[in-house]
Amino acid sequence: MRFSVVDSIPGSRPKSQWDRESRERLIFLTPAVAYLFLLTVFPFLYSLYLSLYQVKLTRMDRKVFVGFDNYANLLTDSLFLHACLNIGIITGISIVIEIIFGFLAAKIFFALRFSRAGGILRSLSILPMMITPICIGLIFSYILNPTLGIANYLIKGAGLPPPGWLSDQTFALFTISLINSWQWTPFMMLLMLAGLMSIPTEHYEAAEVEGARWWHVARAIEIPAIKSVVLVGVILRVIDNLRFFDIVYVTTRGGPGASTEVVTLFAYKQDYQYFQIGYGSAAAVVILAMSIVITTFAAGYLRRAEGE
Repeated sequence: MRFSVVDSIPGSRPKSQWDRESRERLIFLTPAVAYLFLLTVFPFLYSLYLSLYQVKLTRMDRKVFVGFDNYANLLTDSLFLHACLNIGIITGISIVIEIIFGFLAAKIFFALRFSRAGGILRSLSILPMMITPICIGLIFSYILNPTLGIANYLIKGAGLPPPGWLSDQTFALFTISLINSWQWTPFMMLLMLAGLMSIPTEHYEAAEVEGARWWHVARAIEIPAIKSVVLVGVILRVIDNLRFFDIVYVTTRGGPGASTEVVTLFAYKQDYQYFQIGYGSAAAVVILAMSIVITTFAAGYLRRAEGE
């Protein structure tokens, strides 16, 4: 018995054509892959390599292999642990403010969604997100300047004692959190506004028929509808705050004392102020590991939430 072998499947492409298309794809992908490797993969691998050595930035040729000693020292370094606590406090305060004011702003823009003024105001409201953190830090440094700043001028004009916005150890961290919230509240507002716009109008009509007050509508209809997008926003903001650096560097440099020191600023100082490049690289790797852990748990939580 003989079996005939079909040389080609109808509608299939010749192997040479597949090979040619694959080569073309590789040619176009090569610059992007090289770009990602040079700017992300290589710096990470080099930082991981340096974190295993005791080495100064000024004498890179004199490296002493110490293994995981840099990581062990980080876990017992009171300044690093204090920086972790500070970024946790900044993240907590910022996210609470962003959720509250983001929801209020989203409600206002939702009510104005059919008006031209609403569109203009919505566009203006996202301007803080478009400004670089360095510029925001400089702007608030001038606004909160104890001598020439407009904030203290207005407070003194009202007959009140001005606070030490960036000079008081107990108040500086809260001020940094407020600046951070000012920049990113529009982000949370946009997420919540998208969630509100996804609610069917029938729900609002039913609530109106039942005579529900605005807080009943918010509690029973709006908050459950935007809960998932708020959760996504919170996760993104937590991850983003782990690399929080620019505003602190411009406004306080981690001071007064170490009251506003954050983990990224700690790593920066170890690298470029104390020249302990190995210790600073270990801190950077720990920051990346924290981001990966948070992202992994957050992704799993989101999958479970979607399954429910």
